[in-house]
Amino acid sequence: MEEIDRMDMPGFLRVRAWGAKREQAKKTPRRRYIDEVWPGVKP
Repeated sequence: MEEIDRMDMPGFLRVRAWGAKREQAKKTPRRRYIDEVWPGVKP
C-alpha cells in the first residue's frame, strides 16, 4: 500500500497515454503494395 501512496500519478497516466497512442498508431491503415496484400496472384 505504501507504493501506491508514493506513486507519481500524473507520470503514471502520461505513460499509459503514451502506450495507448502507440497501440492506436499500429491500427491505422497504411499503404501496401499489391504483392503484400495478395502474394499468390500472378499477372
